[in-house]
Amino acid sequence: MAITVRGVNNTLINAPTAPNEIDPEMVGAKVKWIYDSYEASALAANAVIAFGPKLPAGARIVDWIIDHDALAGAAVTFRFGTLEDDDEFMTDTDCFAVDKKNMTDDGVTAQLGFEITAGDGQTLIITTSGASAANGTIKVAVAYTAK
Repeated sequence: MAITVRGVNNTLINAPTAPNEIDPEMVGAKVKWIYDSYEASALAANAVIAFGPKLPAGARIVDWIIDHDALAGAAVTFRFGTLEDDDEFMTDTDCFAVDKKNMTDDGVTAQLGFEITAGDGQTLIITTSGASAANGTIKVAVAYTAK
């Protein structure tokens, strides 16, 4: 006979006493999206682009997607994060060709369930770097749960 073991939340569901209550963001939560875009025109290196409203404190990241044009020559990169940590979700990445980056497709799943802990929430940002100015469209979508 096969052995049955339980995940953390399944254990809490099967033993629902006061100290074992499940965080409502972890089971049956409603997923919300932030979507925004920016049209770069000769955007200098080390520019910070803020996207969407703040992620609220307590939000947990479910997924993120960045879709961008070929922003310039091979000398343009960007990183994706928050004002608190500018590469929280993605470190410097080449963006010289049209591409779509995705948390789960690109294997950067360490942020799955990442919780925004700042008391007033966090603003999503992309920071450009490199020797060339960036030109083109950058689209950002972030899926999250919140209390």
